[in-house]
Amino acid sequence: MSLSIKRLAGETVIYGATTMVGRLLNWLLMPFYIRVIAPEEYGAIINIYSFISILLVVFTYGMETGFFRFSREKNSQDVYKTTLSILSISSLLLIVLSFSFANKISLYFYDGNYSVSIILVGVIVALDSLLSIPFAKLRLDNRPIKFGVIKLISIFCNIAFNIIFLVVIPYLIDKFSLAEGFVSAYNQGNGVFYVILSNLLSSLVSLFIFIPDFIRLKGSFSSYILKKMLRYSWPVLVVGITGMITQNADKILIPKLIKENGFVELAIYGANFKIGVLMSLFTQSFRFAFEPYFFNNREKGIDSYAKVMEYFVAFGLFIFLGITVFQDLVNILFTSEYLRGNIIIPYVLVAMLFYGIYFNLSVWYKLSDKTIFGAIFGVMGMIGTVGLDFILIPKMGIIGGAIAMLCGYSLMMISSYLVGQKHYYIPYNLKVIGLYFIIAVMIFYFNGIIVVESLFLKYLIKVFIFLAFPLFFVFYNRLKSKYA
Repeated sequence: MSLSIKRLAGETVIYGATTMVGRLLNWLLMPFYIRVIAPEEYGAIINIYSFISILLVVFTYGMETGFFRFSREKNSQDVYKTTLSILSISSLLLIVLSFSFANKISLYFYDGNYSVSIILVGVIVALDSLLSIPFAKLRLDNRPIKFGVIKLISIFCNIAFNIIFLVVIPYLIDKFSLAEGFVSAYNQGNGVFYVILSNLLSSLVSLFIFIPDFIRLKGSFSSYILKKMLRYSWPVLVVGITGMITQNADKILIPKLIKENGFVELAIYGANFKIGVLMSLFTQSFRFAFEPYFFNNREKGIDSYAKVMEYFVAFGLFIFLGITVFQDLVNILFTSEYLRGNIIIPYVLVAMLFYGIYFNLSVWYKLSDKTIFGAIFGVMGMIGTVGLDFILIPKMGIIGGAIAMLCGYSLMMISSYLVGQKHYYIPYNLKVIGLYFIIAVMIFYFNGIIVVESLFLKYLIKVFIFLAFPLFFVFYNRLKSKYA
């Protein structure tokens, strides 16, 4: 393994550890929510956060990637100041819009409920889009520890506020005679409001931590740099928007396309979809290290990108098998009414893996400054996914949403590979990658047909078949190195 790949692996471990811990902590809010919040409210929370994901991309408009790109070529302080300035303006605009249209949005999507929560959503998106640049600067400056500490502080605060609002205060109201005004004020809220409020307070904590950095901010605003960044970043924005729509269209459309108990169905779908976060957090932590690596290692050659892809696919399939082979252990997280959504989990995991592969394939258009192709692939995937959502969800229910997303990411992945090889050839070893997939599918199939009454024997077999994949990976690569 080359020094460059070793460095990438090291940074992935650092970013991945903090990201994994943080997202796992957030992930554990799912079993918490389904036990303290009604399914219909949990479905509304999933729906609202799907909109938040899209809005964050819209109001960051690709400037995070643009910041990485131009900080290496221009005055980094000017780039930082320019990026923060333009995002501050758009964030203020969003807050004004959220106050102006909250009631109309509430009426259309939620039958008039959650209007105050929608205002808070606007403030959250404004804060988080602005904070994306200080976090990006920490990544660019190779400061993963500070990055992780701030992220974890915010997440712990979010969890603490959730527990206070959803468990502690109701307990105190039930057990003690609290002031009538306090009880009345608290009861005006609902589960959705307190989840959103907790998020807002945790975002404010992150903002407070970065205030000293803002005070020490140097450099000057440059319209020239801004024009260059916007020209570079707008295709990245399209990629981001289409990617988020592809990933969240199902959660937005399910309440509309499943007329009866739509938000309850979304709660079941969303809770099981959360298992796929285990795959997406791997791809996200990989991205944190890989995106700066793109721009800092152009001279290292294309072979390293091909080798990175092999490792990425292997570890992604390892995660897929770990979850699917031991699915019954994962189900401890759910209450009984959510178990019927298990059927979507394999589709979601593979879809997230394909999206991770697509991200790795995107190296060709980022390094060659042909980001327009990313926009084209994103639009293709979005159209395919949303179109299939409208077709499959009414006919198949929630599994239709998972299949649609898998098809959308497959289309993006295949298109990027075929076009990329013509414009920026990278010698990916498709035979090796295909072999990894074949072995993983065989293990997945064999696990599905195991019928053993003894619990001990059942799990012993599961452990053996699960370990078959990493053992094959190690043995195959040692054999390949020996005869290379």
